[in-house]
Order: sequence, then C-alpha cells, then structure tokens
Amino acid sequence: MLLPQVEMMLPDIPRQVDSTQMEASHDMMDRSRGWVANYLDNLSGGIDSFFVDVFFDETFAQENTKGSLAKISFYTRREIGDPVDYKFGVGIRLVLPHTNERLNLLLESEDEQAREGDPLESVENPTYSAALRFIIRETEYWTTNIDAGVKWAMIPDPFVRLRARRFAYFDHWNMRITQTFSYFTSDGYGEDTALVFDYPLSTERLLRLETKASYLLNDDFFELRYGIGSYRELSRKAAIALVGQARGDTENGATFNHYSAAFRYRRQAYKSWMFFEVAPGLEWSGDKNYETTPVIMFRLEAVMAN
Repeated sequence: MLLPQVEMMLPDIPRQVDSTQMEASHDMMDRSRGWVANYLDNLSGGIDSFFVDVFFDETFAQENTKGSLAKISFYTRREIGDPVDYKFGVGIRLVLPHTNERLNLLLESEDEQAREGDPLESVENPTYSAALRFIIRETEYWTTNIDAGVKWAMIPDPFVRLRARRFAYFDHWNMRITQTFSYFTSDGYGEDTALVFDYPLSTERLLRLETKASYLLNDDFFELRYGIGSYRELSRKAAIALVGQARGDTENGATFNHYSAAFRYRRQAYKSWMFFEVAPGLEWSGDKNYETTPVIMFRLEAVMAN
C-alpha cells in the first residue's frame, strides 16, 4: 500500500564502484523498503481496527477484515451533572458458504448514540437490524456492496443501502472516501459522505483527519462532523489517542453546536480478542451554553474473527 511513499523516507545509499557491493546495497535497500512498508501498513491497519468504534466508523473495522466476524461491546459513560448511562452493542457478520465470500449475513445493533440508565435495559432495549450483503466489487482500491434488510423496532423498517469505498495514496497520505446511498421506510432517502486521511508520523504514530456529511431528503439539511486524532502505539498490547471532534448541521446555515476532546487508552485485556478502554474527556454543547463538561467512558469489547 505504502511502497511509493516509503521510498522517499529511506536514506540514500552511497553508490559503490564494485558491482557486487552495488547489488548487495540494492538488495538491502529493497529489504529495508519492504520492511518499512509492511510495518507501516500493519500499523495503520492495526490502529484502524484498534480504535475505530461507534465514535468514529465502526463499519470500517467490520468490513476491513476477511471472513466471519463477531463484535460485542459494553460501555458505561458518566457526564458530570447527569446519571451514569450504559450502552450495549453487537455486530455479527457471517460469510455464507458456497458464495465465494460475496454474500454475508449481518446482525447489528442500531441507535449508536442511544444509552440507557440501567445495565440490563441497555441489553434489552437496543434496536437491531438484520440484512443480507452482496459484495459487488472488492479490489485493492475499491469496495462496493449492497445491503437489503429490516431494522427491528416497534414497527419493522425495511431498508436498502448501497456503499462504495475508494482507497487512494498520494505523497505520505492515505485516503479513503466512502459514499453511501440508502432508503429506509421510516426516514426515506438519504446519503452519507465520509473522508478519512491518515498520515504515518512514524512507525508508532499516526495522524488522522476525518469529515462526514449526512443528508436526509425529508429533512433537507446536512448533519456535519469533523474530527482529528493522534494515535500512538505503546506496545503490541496497548495504545493511546488524543482525539477532538466538532458536530453541527446546516439547518440554519453551517453551524457547529457540539465540541469534544478526549484522551483514550486502549489495552488488550485477554488473549487477542478482549479489549479494555478508558476515555476521560471534555465536552462543550450549545444545549448547555458551551459550559465545560467533564465526561469519562469505560468500555469492554470482544472482537472475534474467523
């Protein structure tokens, strides 16, 4: 993925008169370039799947792995001045046999921002969706799929969703753009456009910039989100991140009414599939006259892939 960019990062190797030494130097340079490229690829991919969740882009982590996948998470969040709330989430993808891995069965919890005041209610009350996904195209640079399913609420809500993702690499930046078109019986037609830019600062650090705009035809305005994050790998079992985000909409002109900043520490808690995370942060919301509000979140998450 990063071969064109990594070559610029490697130091120049002096030319040798002896042809044998020149060949050895070229071999060493090729091995070094390949090692750095693979390391950066693994780092970027690892951080993507390590931190991407409901606050960023949970679907990318699920779609960026091959085979069947199950992800279960439970977190609690405390905002000063409000009671503790809880959130249970689940995402399951089963690759159906004899379909060349192009037909998947999906089961996901919806209402990502909805939280409950009781731990048991957080498990019982989420809205779930079930869908069949057909992968139309999957290459190094393109991923296109279509989902058809039902969101199970008080009244079943059938939907269809077409998603296309494009990967691009230029200079030291990695970019992915995701375009989604959807139709839900309850909400009507809508679209989401998301852009993510990753810049490897080193073999242990990654800078991410992201933006997302969502539009519902019935609402006739965009919901906007901008984010920035700096991620650092402490070890193979732990990493930290500093993240900031601004949210708003265009209902009365482009207006941002919610800002947040957080420190996140995530660690592999058990073997390679159980993770623990703690994230203290600050929020400024227009609903509270932009007063500084401390918040803290704890999460326990299991990710199992086959």
